[in-house]
Amino acid sequence: MNDEHAETFDAALARTGIIAILRGLPGDEAIAVVEALYAAGVRLAEVPLNSPDPLRTIRTLAAHFQGRMLIGAGTVVSTAAVEQLAATGCAFCVAPNTDAAVIAASIAHGMVPVPGFATASEAFAAIAAGARHLKAFPANGAQPRLQALSAVLPGGVTLIAVGGVAPAQVAEFREAGVSAFGVGTDLYRPGRSAEAVGERASRWMHAVQAAAPARATLVCDARTTVGESPVFGADGVLRWVDPTAPCLLRWDGTQCERVPLSEPVWSLAMADGTLVGNGETHFVAFAPDGLLQAGPEVDVGAGCRLNDLVTDSRGGLWGGSMHRGLLTGRGALFHAPAVDAPARRVADGLGVANGMAFSADETTLFVIDTLARTLLAYPADVVAGTLGEPKVVTDFLGVPGKPDGMAMARDGHLWVAMWGGHSVVELAANGAVLRTLAVPAPHVGSLCFAPDGRLFITTARARLGEQALAQWPGSGGLFAVQP
Repeated sequence: MNDEHAETFDAALARTGIIAILRGLPGDEAIAVVEALYAAGVRLAEVPLNSPDPLRTIRTLAAHFQGRMLIGAGTVVSTAAVEQLAATGCAFCVAPNTDAAVIAASIAHGMVPVPGFATASEAFAAIAAGARHLKAFPANGAQPRLQALSAVLPGGVTLIAVGGVAPAQVAEFREAGVSAFGVGTDLYRPGRSAEAVGERASRWMHAVQAAAPARATLVCDARTTVGESPVFGADGVLRWVDPTAPCLLRWDGTQCERVPLSEPVWSLAMADGTLVGNGETHFVAFAPDGLLQAGPEVDVGAGCRLNDLVTDSRGGLWGGSMHRGLLTGRGALFHAPAVDAPARRVADGLGVANGMAFSADETTLFVIDTLARTLLAYPADVVAGTLGEPKVVTDFLGVPGKPDGMAMARDGHLWVAMWGGHSVVELAANGAVLRTLAVPAPHVGSLCFAPDGRLFITTARARLGEQALAQWPGSGGLFAVQP
């Protein structure tokens, strides 16, 4: 596959979310129609092979736009057609079906294959043949099926909905895991003027962009080596920690302040209005003067330390632990009714007990095991301070990176930071990935929601070389996402 075509195709699809399907486009109207699409913001146009003289039209458009607009072919159902397209400047080949030979031929000739599928078997056959962009066709009424499929697709695979999708449905298709849309007769049909095509393209662009995933924006260039466990206090100030410094960071929306700590604190939470945290082997409370007040020693085991933390509505503390050498099975969960009360071990056998969150009714404690790449759900009794046997909610199949910190949104969905994955992911109740939100930093450590619904994300500079830091200069910073 032509790497330049592939990169440009991916960038255009991510930026615009639309492939214009120009079935029946006459060659003498082609440039005017596609210029109107370009003016509206569209960057990908497909000429189906059952249009008038399609090879000449594709060649003319590719020569005219010189890469400003990528021109592809549609209804590509044979390797012979791929051979013919190779000399036209065609950048991508769209098909209504899955044919491994057509996919392989497209790649061999430097074009991006976009095979069509209707079943999970066809989708995975297309992926096995080398395709990364899958055309869900026909897409009308397929949202439930696509949502189920998107939960099991490998990372890096893009779903494109084609056939029977209206602009008003864009948001629900986005929620089902669809990233882009192929739009045909609603944009262009023979006899429609270039001006009318441009107006329709503008409406589609507005609909797609309005439903596009939110963006993570750097709001505080804290440059932490390890940014962990953001939490809002009643004063509206966001606090998080860098245990390697060690220090507490305070951000009031404008200024960032670093407060040195007398010992590493690995996570934070609020308990009855008091800021609390996990020291190495004990819980801590932050006094008004900033000093740490340590609770009793927790029997974390040889070579282990506390890691993440969550509190319940009664002020109880639930802490996770890990082995410093990352030995599997040495992590555990502990409960203490207060910082100054003894802690009891309530669960064993974890790798790295990380992100933790309670369900709204506090009958379930969700815990990330980073080493096992799993999200666990424990039956919880916050009054008794006990946990039942856990079940695995998801193993993050195909999601890049390692699951780290976690937070629960108002709608009950869990959001997980993916260390090494440049992203946070939103999970449905059954563990399916509803959406992935890119973060411009490789190591995403933790996250929390503000009272107004904004999502705040902490990142790290640890284990990043000079080249990576130059590419991702916001690493170690605090990022925000508007609701």
